[in-house]
Amino acid sequence: MKKVVKSLFVLIILVVLATSIRFFFFRTEDSFAGTLINVAAIQDTISISVSATGTLQPVDRVEIGTQVSGDLSKIYVDFNDKVKKGQLLAELNKSKWQTSLYQAELALQSAENDYKYKEVLFKRTRQLAETKSVSAVELETAEYNFNLAKLLVERSKSEVKQAKLNLSYCVIRSPIDGVVLERTVDVGQTVAASMSAPTLFILAKDLSQMRVMASVDEADIGSILKEQRVEFTVDAFPKNNFNGKVEEVRLNPTVSSNVVTYTVVISAENPELKLLPGMTATCTIITQEIPNATLIPLKALQFTPKRTTEDKNANVERGSKRRGKRGGQGGERVWVSVNEKAEPRRIKTGINDGVRVQVIEGLSVGDSVIVSQEVLITKKAISGEASSPFMPKRPGRRR
Repeated sequence: MKKVVKSLFVLIILVVLATSIRFFFFRTEDSFAGTLINVAAIQDTISISVSATGTLQPVDRVEIGTQVSGDLSKIYVDFNDKVKKGQLLAELNKSKWQTSLYQAELALQSAENDYKYKEVLFKRTRQLAETKSVSAVELETAEYNFNLAKLLVERSKSEVKQAKLNLSYCVIRSPIDGVVLERTVDVGQTVAASMSAPTLFILAKDLSQMRVMASVDEADIGSILKEQRVEFTVDAFPKNNFNGKVEEVRLNPTVSSNVVTYTVVISAENPELKLLPGMTATCTIITQEIPNATLIPLKALQFTPKRTTEDKNANVERGSKRRGKRGGQGGERVWVSVNEKAEPRRIKTGINDGVRVQVIEGLSVGDSVIVSQEVLITKKAISGEASSPFMPKRPGRRR
């Protein structure tokens, strides 16, 4: 029995000690005082965008090659030269192909002579066959040789035509009006056209019309649509904003290091010719845009005013009534400043750009919404400041 009493006594002492410590260290009297920071609702354009980077390219880019092999004897254009359609760009050495044409023409003359001889022979044999002077086998042989000679003439004509075509390939002309972006050969260089035509020049049709081949992440590609507005900058002109629009969303994905991207083709005007092929463009694709929207700071939705203890106690009953009235209204709650006091208001919101949010209902332009509060918190103990009998006194202080 004595042990039970002793244990109970120790427990009571521990409870009293804990209560005393809490009383001395943590008993405070909250006092909140501060200034409400207000921001007026404004009317402006709000947009949601997707960021991407890409490379500028001409709208029409043509690679000029040659279909025959040979040595370049003449080059008539250089980098950045403007050319017209049909203009002479370069010439290959023609001697080889002129010889081939001459040989093909000789072969054609020989075939034509043979054809004439076989024709006369066939006609004579046919006349003799009518009088039974030659056998049927001789007639058939004469007819066969005549038809074969005719085919040889047609083949020789085709070879002459091909030789002339090859000779014409030695003269390289521009297929479009444009600008020479690149020249990959020099005079005297040998080009070999085997499986594919080697590239001699690269032409751009019109540098006043450019394209940005932008790479968009798979997480954002679903919001990209044709004709959406695009703003972009280039490193060469960091203070200039260029405009464009989405021309095409290509379906073929590009996978690099397990990152999937899609190519978005953006068309852009380049009247001042500032944009050059190969420049890197930093693009902002506007996926949603609302002009003349009522806007407030996004942080106003997260604001809750700090109240004094008296205010809290006084508003318990009012707050419970308001909660019952707000139920089912939906939307978001903000606090507006009315006579320097914070009052709650329910609003309906739209899109946000991470900084501002659109207000569809509940606020008008010019209404002051509270975004923050400067709060001063003081803690007052019973003796004027928190103290503990177990803590040492500061030197020089007397009671």
